[in-house]
Amino acid sequence: MAEDKTLCFCMGLTESEVREAIISKKLKTVEEVGEATKAGTGCGGCQPNIQKLLDEINK
Repeated sequence: MAEDKTLCFCMGLTESEVREAIISKKLKTVEEVGEATKAGTGCGGCQPNIQKLLDEINK
């Protein structure tokens, strides 16, 4: 199994944790992901990666 990459370093969230939240809570925006998980609410540097995940999941 591939190592799970950290997506949000400020909040210590992995890509799979954020992906699961997007799927289970039917999140559609970076802001919704931030409200649900706190990802992207620190420095904001991971917001483009959160958007890529959203685009991939919600295509």
